[in-house]
Amino acid sequence: MAKKSKFDGVSFSPTNVELWTPTLDVSSKGFRCVRGEFVTYWKQGRISREVAAHLCRCWVLRHNDILVGYITLFADKLIVQTELLDSENVRYRTFPAVKIGLLATDKRVRGAGTCLIEWAMDYITQILSPIVGVRFLTVDALYDPDTNYDSSGFYEKFGFQFANPDETLPVSNGYRTMYFDLKPLIDVLPIQSDLEINE
Repeated sequence: MAKKSKFDGVSFSPTNVELWTPTLDVSSKGFRCVRGEFVTYWKQGRISREVAAHLCRCWVLRHNDILVGYITLFADKLIVQTELLDSENVRYRTFPAVKIGLLATDKRVRGAGTCLIEWAMDYITQILSPIVGVRFLTVDALYDPDTNYDSSGFYEKFGFQFANPDETLPVSNGYRTMYFDLKPLIDVLPIQSDLEINE
């Protein structure tokens, strides 16, 4: 009989995502991630140092103050080889974006990664896009030929596309840049006036 996880039966939704601050009580004891380095980043303080340096912001999922997962976001630019928005008469090849820096979840928790991605999409479209121009959500999807680890399939499920679709495997830098066009989400939001945004 399989041993029950402390997370069995726990349901997470984007409303459970919290901004991480040094005063937020989050224990990483027992945190298990498919990629061990993501556990190390948390436990050895990489995330807290980057947040303190204003290089990123971090949000967490927790259950009974136990870390379930985390996501970091920071400013980015999407660079593509083609004129991606030619149909909109925008002939740039570089665009403002927000990048998912790190996305890590406890491998025993179903749906935590989905929860964090959906939260990020909602946060960027509803909170950031009315204030600053941002069109794309990007991520450097890890690819490890030694272990056949390829996170791009996870992001493809949400509609992410490869910035360079002609890139061949194995990639020399260990990742493939992907992007998600936020405009369809932004377009369905009610238009806010500057006055509403500043309140």
